Formats: sequence, C-alpha cells, structure tokens
Amino acid sequence: MKPIDQLSSRGGARADRVSSSRAFSNRFLNGLLALSAGLVLAACGGGGGGGSSAPSGGSGSTPTTPTTPTTPTNPVASAKITASAASVTAGQPVTLTWISADTGASNCTASGDWSGTKTTSGSEAVTTKSATSAYSATYTLTCGGATSSATVSVTPPVVANTVQMTMDTGPSGSDNNAINIPYVSVTVCKPGTMQCQTIDHVMVDTGSYGLRIVSSLSPSLGLPAQTTASGAAVGECGQFVSGYTWGSVLKADVKIGNEVASNQSIQVVDNAAAIGAAPSACTAKGGSLGSVKALGANGVLGIGLFKQDCGQACVLSAAPAAYYACTGGSCTPTTMPLAQQVANPVAAFAVNNNGVIVSYPAVSTGGGTAPVGTLTFGIGTQSNNGLGSATKYAVNGSGNFTTVYKGVTMGDSFLDTGSNGLFFTDSSLPKCSFNTDFYCPPTPLNLTANIISADSTVNTLINFTVESVDKLPNGAASGWIAGPGTGSKAATTFDWGLPFFFGRKVYIGMESDTTRSYWAF
Repeated sequence: MKPIDQLSSRGGARADRVSSSRAFSNRFLNGLLALSAGLVLAACGGGGGGGSSAPSGGSGSTPTTPTTPTTPTNPVASAKITASAASVTAGQPVTLTWISADTGASNCTASGDWSGTKTTSGSEAVTTKSATSAYSATYTLTCGGATSSATVSVTPPVVANTVQMTMDTGPSGSDNNAINIPYVSVTVCKPGTMQCQTIDHVMVDTGSYGLRIVSSLSPSLGLPAQTTASGAAVGECGQFVSGYTWGSVLKADVKIGNEVASNQSIQVVDNAAAIGAAPSACTAKGGSLGSVKALGANGVLGIGLFKQDCGQACVLSAAPAAYYACTGGSCTPTTMPLAQQVANPVAAFAVNNNGVIVSYPAVSTGGGTAPVGTLTFGIGTQSNNGLGSATKYAVNGSGNFTTVYKGVTMGDSFLDTGSNGLFFTDSSLPKCSFNTDFYCPPTPLNLTANIISADSTVNTLINFTVESVDKLPNGAASGWIAGPGTGSKAATTFDWGLPFFFGRKVYIGMESDTTRSYWAF
C-alpha cells in the first residue's frame, strides 16, 4: 500500500492534465450530440412520414431468456456454547450460555466437566472442581448432530497455609538463653468477636496437643471459662517430662497465620488464681513451667499426632493429674467430654486439618545463624503440602516407634520439636561441666541409629551429630546438641528433638476416624 504523501502528489498531476484539454473536449462533444439526435429520429420512424413498426420477431426486437428455478437448500444444524470467563480459581463458578438451531433435537446433552440433559438454549452456572494443581475444564454440549465445547483454565486457589518459625534466644521475660526452640505467633480472640490479642514466641511442639498460654492475657479480652455440667470452672494440669503447667481452661478462637480454629478450649496458666492452687498430683511432676522464664516461651502450641490432649481416657474416668472441677478454690478430678478438652487447633481448621509439615534448612555445627523454618498446615490438601516421596512410619497408640541405637532397642521413641536436643541414654558420652543436662564430646561426634516403624515395615538408618553445648558461642540459638534421657522410661526412649528436623521436611499425620497417625520424612 502506498504512503499517503505519494498518492496526493500523483492525484494533483492528473488533475492538471484534464484542465489543459478542456477546450478540445467541448468542441468534440457538440458534434457527437448532433449525430446522436439524427440516429434517434430514424430509429423512431420519424423524419420522412409515418412508417409502421417492425413486425414482432424481426430484427428490431430482442428475445427474452427464461429464468431457471432456484433449488431450495437444507438448513445446517448448529450449536454454540460459551463460558463467562476464560480462567477461574478452582471452586469458583462459571456461567455457561448456549444456543442451538436446526438440529431436530428436542434437548441437548452435556458432557465433559458437566453432565445431564439440557434445553436447546439457555444458561447455567457450574462450579469448577477443587484442585491443588492447574487443569483445563471442558464443557461440551451435543444437540442432535451438532456439538460445541467451551474450555476454561482452572487454577488452584492462592495457598495461605504456612507460617514462619523463628528461632532466637527467647522472649522478653525469659533468661534469653534459649536454644533450639521454634517460635510462632498465635492470636486468640473472644469467640465470635474481633476482641483479640496476639502472643509472640509461642513454642511449636509436635509432642503435645493444644494451646497453652503462659504470658499474661489482657483482662479486656474476656475469654469465657469452660465449665462442667454442674457449672464448676475447669482447671487442667499439663504434665511434661521437664515439669508441669496448671491453669484455667478457657474458650477462644485461635488464629495461626490465615488459619482459624473457632471456639477452642485452651489452657491459660496466668488465670490459675481464679481456680485455686495446683493439686499435689499435678505438682509431683517436676517443677512448674508456668512462667515465661521457666518455659523460655510465652506459650506452647501442641500440634502433635492426636486431636485432644487426653482423649477417651478422660471421657471414661477422672484421670489423675488431668482435668479438675474447681469451686471456691478447691479442685477435684473430673471427667471431660472430648469436645471440651484442650484440643489441637489444627484439627479444627476448615480444610488443612489432617496434619502439619515442619521443615528446616540444614544447620551446621558451631552455633551459626539460627535457621528460619516453615510450618505448613495440611497434608495433601494444597499444591504445597503433598506427601511426595516421603516415607511413612506407623506409630503405636501412644504415638511412638522404635529406635535401635548401638544395639539397644528403644520402643518409646518419638519426634518432638518441643525438645531442644536429642535425648537418649549413652553412658559412654561425656556430660558437660557447665550445662550438665547435655553431652559435651571434645569434638563434634557423628553417630547413627535406626528408626523402625511401629509395624516393623520400615527400617531407616539415621545419621546425626552431637556437639558440645559448652563450646557454642554466647547467644547461639541453634546447635546439634544432645543429652541423657530422664524419667522412668529413659532406657527405652530416644527423644528425637529439634536437631532431627534440621535439613528435613517432616510430616505429622494426625489421627482421624478412618486413618491412623503417622510420621513421615
């Protein structure tokens, strides 16, 4: 196609040539007009008297050509379906609109990602399938011999099921010498309201179940008390290897990142004065962990293998050192329905409620930079929490499996982010002179042990390191530390504490009505 400026110049030149020949054209035109007038008169029989017209069919007439009849065409069957959007998020609706013509069919049939009998024209909103990965949804409509399809790209929803786990030397009010403690922030709210308080430095503990708050909650929060059928306030004793917690059981909405567990029973240690002193059966288990200084955290987030912290044992009988009915400062053991027990909040999440994943980057010896971990909610519920190639390890009714270390079988073994070291019995390892609860080999010691599932179907060799706690630099927040086991089952227990999680992605599969608990890594 020519540029506009060249077309304009050529048009101008042509106009000039026409103008210059205008006089010749006028004279020639006058001659042609005169000749044409004579020819017209002769053709009409004028100019010499009245002759008759030429006979029909003579040289003066033109024959008429007959018209060929048009053959009617058969109508073409057609169908057309369209979608209201080219792409949507999984689980969202899309509106399909369709029309058909000349199909001879009284209805149409849907196939592909929808189904059923449809009218010959219309519209319908259909909901795309939930998905953890992208896919194409195809909606096909067949009306007689005509078929049409519409394709919609479906993407999984934005995943918001993770929170960071920080690691430092502890919260305000602690001794600031914490090591290997994973922390998250947890928000508690008065049920069904926006009256909330966020608590930082809550310890992530895969060895317990339920939320326990040690730091002070604002009185204005107004969390309601959990009560027994007779109206008595409920107190609870939480016993751990290293001590106990005693406090009231209150109701709260628990929020962790974008996940919410509504109307949960939680233990609030700071509220213990409202129910009375801890019973002797509770205090018999070591020292109190009911302060930030003693715990090294503002609370404990128990996200282990089970849904409740006591389970059926507390439903069937008033278990010792568990739940208490408290009236007038006096507390007596009581049974507790499952729905009112302090509960693992993950089990109450809307979707990502069947377990968690704890993952950490590799950590070197020597107390370097504290790692940042990721706590992921749900297993196989989103695009980022599939089990992948991880191996499952079945556990027994207590959540334990077997460890074989230096030929010694330890059938009460477990994985526990709430333990800051690896704890097992080995008299050949020297204890520390300063941190006497830990081992202190002269140089980092590489060791091995075997983890065996409770059903004996999986047996895996585990490599680990033990380094001297006393040689770690001041302020170190992480390290490959270990110590001797304690308690009556020390000889049969290998407590795989937080160092086990370094450089691993560990799955904690929670119990359900149809599946048993498991560890996987």
